[in-house]
Amino acid sequence: MSDQIRVRFAPSPTGYLHLGSGRTALFNWLYARRTGGKFIIRIEDTDRERSKKEFLDEILEDLKWLGLDWDEGPFFQSERNELYRQAAEKLVDKGVAYREGNAIIFKVQAGRTIKIPDIIHGDIEFKTDEIKDQVLIKSDGSPAYNFSCVVDDDLMGITHIIRGDDHISNTPKQILFYEALGLKQPRFAHMPLMMGKDGAKLSKRHGGVSVTEYKEEGFLPEALTNYLILLGWSPKNGREILTLKEAAQEFDV
Repeated sequence: MSDQIRVRFAPSPTGYLHLGSGRTALFNWLYARRTGGKFIIRIEDTDRERSKKEFLDEILEDLKWLGLDWDEGPFFQSERNELYRQAAEKLVDKGVAYREGNAIIFKVQAGRTIKIPDIIHGDIEFKTDEIKDQVLIKSDGSPAYNFSCVVDDDLMGITHIIRGDDHISNTPKQILFYEALGLKQPRFAHMPLMMGKDGAKLSKRHGGVSVTEYKEEGFLPEALTNYLILLGWSPKNGREILTLKEAAQEFDV
């Protein structure tokens, strides 16, 4: 794999595109375009009950409406179950995972400190004593979120994972899987979440939270992307109105 930067946006088609997720997609896209890298779409549709085609279509349509194009994908996790099972079996063979009925569970080694060298936060540390054994493959044969992410991010050559702060607690578990599988770890960058005025995570009680709602109300995509870009980042010259192309020339994680 070359030194080219590869980032991904990986929505679950269990609802519409949330504004916060739209901003995550936007920042990943900007970073890829700024660095001459690749922006990849992966659909995390392993929740068979809640994943719906209408949500998938809406998410992809909303990304295009925002002006975001992708270089590879969309790839679907629901079509990759065999890859996850093979990776989990490898860990059973190594003695670091065990079977519990049809499920495969990862043994978390106690007494360790895991350090995440986060691009935005600096070093974040977790104690493995606070992490219980992790499900890799559920009893119904579907992969657990944290495990399928790691397998896919490695196979897709993802170099940087830019996502919300709500994923920080997932990261030490994912690092354990990278280590156990002998894989190179990507760089992590966790962004502050979008909040309502009350300091709580943005939700329905704060008003419109999906990209679709703003589209239907007649907002221009350029206006929405401009607003989202400036939530957490701004150009050095302090400009407040800029196109996607202009933002991509200056964007820095």
